[in-house]
Amino acid sequence: MPSRVTTTMGTLKTNYLLSFLLLVASQQVARAENATSDERPDMLRLYQDLFVKSGYNSNVRPVRDFRRPTNVTLDLALAHIIEMDERNQVLTADVWLRMKWTDEFLTWNVSEYGGIETMVTPAESIWRPDLFLYHNVNYEFDGWLDRVVMISSDGVVDWKAPAVTMSACLVNVSDFPFDRQECSLQFGSWNQDGRYVDYYSKKEVGDLANLIRNSEWEVPKLVAKRSNLLYNGVPYPDVTFTIHMARRPTFYVTNMLVPCALLAFLMGATFYLPPDCGEKISFGVAVLLSLAVFQLLVAEAVPRSENIPAIVRFIIASLALMTLSLLASSFVINLGDSVRDSKPVPAWARKVFLKYASKALLMGDQSKHSVPTQHMEHGSNSEVIENSMRSAAEHRSRAIKKQRESLLQIKGAVEEISRYIKRIDAVKNIHNDWKTLAIVVDRIFLVLYIIACAITLLLTLLSIGMWGQLHRETMSGQT
Repeated sequence: MPSRVTTTMGTLKTNYLLSFLLLVASQQVARAENATSDERPDMLRLYQDLFVKSGYNSNVRPVRDFRRPTNVTLDLALAHIIEMDERNQVLTADVWLRMKWTDEFLTWNVSEYGGIETMVTPAESIWRPDLFLYHNVNYEFDGWLDRVVMISSDGVVDWKAPAVTMSACLVNVSDFPFDRQECSLQFGSWNQDGRYVDYYSKKEVGDLANLIRNSEWEVPKLVAKRSNLLYNGVPYPDVTFTIHMARRPTFYVTNMLVPCALLAFLMGATFYLPPDCGEKISFGVAVLLSLAVFQLLVAEAVPRSENIPAIVRFIIASLALMTLSLLASSFVINLGDSVRDSKPVPAWARKVFLKYASKALLMGDQSKHSVPTQHMEHGSNSEVIENSMRSAAEHRSRAIKKQRESLLQIKGAVEEISRYIKRIDAVKNIHNDWKTLAIVVDRIFLVLYIIACAITLLLTLLSIGMWGQLHRETMSGQT
């Protein structure tokens, strides 16, 4: 009996000893594990604590009170205007979009993690707003290019996302090539309304500091504006960045507007050609066809639109003036035609055109330049013949009647020739008067044509300038 008790007591002591040893060993193992854990890099501990141990889910909106929306601040930097397709009304641009919001689940104490204030993580690992570019026409757009975000210790997420955007842009080419365009990039959520995600602009203007110069367009300003529209009573906030662009007109002025203006003024040379010149009409038609062909070339370069561009309006007006000039040339040729009926120039026309109008055009008094007739000279020749006849009759015998009759016949023939010459001279004078009248009228048409061309060009430029001034005043009033 005593031996059994002794054996039992020994067994208990052994069990207690084993238990104690196991307890000490487990404590040593725990301490070793803690030591190993404490020796891990601070960034690794921070990442595991934020995303692994906390059970972070990127599909859950990062707010502790679901009734409060997540405020997202947007800022846009325009890097380059890649292309402005006026025909299809599409703007392709390289932009840098900057977004900031607060993730309440991604905060930490800086002192517990070796003074780490910021960390970088893949964008797919955190919650992001479903930001969408409205009026996007790039069907191959696969999202923003940047896959990395920066997180601060206070939970502020900074996401810089560069992208090449293709957005619809309503183009107005009424003042091409002096036009100004406004293209908008509108950003907002597609599914989440303002009760969950709210958007704000960082400032009223965008960033143009890193803009690469475009050969055709200059960007004077980039305006940001927040809107909060209601759809079926639900707010959908968005931020719209409006790109104000002004076309550089030098290329189009030197290659389109100047040649058209030169052809239009060249048409005035037709009025310098004499009315009886056979090339007067053919020269005008050649210039008219040249401008018509040039208009076809301009139409290929001008953007298609229901609005008529300024340069096309000028070409159409020039074509109309050229057509009228050809009609005027036809009238002048008919006016100075040498086969016109031998009617003298009316007294009022001689006074108005050949006297006053010619003086006003610095051509002198054309009413005094008629070719004088030669009837006096011819009359004196008749008297000489008659005197000679009388002298012959006095010195010769009255019996020489035959010679007298011959002389009378000669006298009659000379008088007939004299009358014919008078008629020729009168017709020639009349024709010269009509030709002079045609030259004066042609010079009047020349002055009117040049004035009309100058007024057309001036009105075109003034209309563009007035529109530009009105546009600038409107934009300054909005800003």
